[in-house]
Amino acid sequence: MNEIYLSYAWKDDRSESGKRREELVDKICATLLAQNYKLIRDRNHLSLGKSIQNFMREIGCGNYVIVVVSDKYLQSEYCMFEAMEIMKSKNYEQKIFPIVLEDADIYSKDGQFKYINYWKKQAQKIDDIINADLQLNADSAMNSVADKIRDISHKVDDFILFVADKLSIDPAKNFDLFIEQLTSAIKNDAAKMRNKKSILVAGTGNYQLPLEVHLTAKKLGEKIAAYDYNLITGGWQGVDYIVSESFANKLAQKNIPLSQKLTQIVLHGTQPMFRGGTVQYTETGINEWLKCLQQSDLVILLGGLGGTYETYLYAKQEKIPVIPIVCTSGDAKRVFDEMLQDWDNQLMGNISIEKFKSLNQYINDEFTAEDVVNDVMDMANEIIFDARVRFEERWRSLPAG
Repeated sequence: MNEIYLSYAWKDDRSESGKRREELVDKICATLLAQNYKLIRDRNHLSLGKSIQNFMREIGCGNYVIVVVSDKYLQSEYCMFEAMEIMKSKNYEQKIFPIVLEDADIYSKDGQFKYINYWKKQAQKIDDIINADLQLNADSAMNSVADKIRDISHKVDDFILFVADKLSIDPAKNFDLFIEQLTSAIKNDAAKMRNKKSILVAGTGNYQLPLEVHLTAKKLGEKIAAYDYNLITGGWQGVDYIVSESFANKLAQKNIPLSQKLTQIVLHGTQPMFRGGTVQYTETGINEWLKCLQQSDLVILLGGLGGTYETYLYAKQEKIPVIPIVCTSGDAKRVFDEMLQDWDNQLMGNISIEKFKSLNQYINDEFTAEDVVNDVMDMANEIIFDARVRFEERWRSLPAG
């Protein structure tokens, strides 16, 4: 979660302005990495054989982008292609944090015209080359380059005006305030996103729960509420009850109505064991699972004696990510083992298999339970956020109209 791309002109570390630019970006990266943000910097990310154009498009789909705008940036084909890709992203205005360096003359009409005119001339130049070569294949690399430059020439004014109009803090003059502005915007954006997402918790449905399951369920309910997610359960005794109760207690502390955040889906003619939240009814059979899953963005499993494993199987069919808390044993352990055996087909976003294996910890008190739940919620946040980015990428790929 919270991937931050750096878009800047970096092949210029000999000039004084280039050195200052590199030092500023180094400082930003070091500060954000220390705060556990994931930084994607093309200088470090690109490797032999990796497509530069594909990386540029990845920047366009990134969660957030710091754009270091310099005179060199505004006249660089690669940098401006990155800028055009960024502007194609949905809600790009909230994702871009521009830094305008002193040599980027974008605040005067003359300066803006200089860059606009530069790209018009570049487009005309490559058109002249293509028109002079009557043998040029329509699919040639030169035509592809020409298309990029034409796109830049048509949209460079939009980019310049957007950057010039966006209130930004110069980190060279007030570094701490810039970092605070950036991280606060990311946290607020993430909170708004989580408030619209729902987590289904399923697990052991007995009154007497093993200690590790009881402690984990209690901490999980608290954390789901703390992160402002919605909670969905099947209304059973055991895990469903404990999770719902701790979820409700946390919401009460935040003065949030429970009916807005908790949904319990139970069979017709029955009532959930925990009394509260919004109750929905369904028929017996497959709908007991599907009605829960159709409203869920992610599933977390604790323990389980058969029905929890069924939740996993239906979640796989519905393409919903699942996180089994392996140390609670039962069905969760069975699902964990199966997911490891078929890791490449799991819907775990950018979660590595090593990070997934780290869930296999021992729980014997509230502190160890909280450690495990914190790891689970870190994964949940990353998976759900990655799913949003993938949705935006699919949205961009749809034909216009």
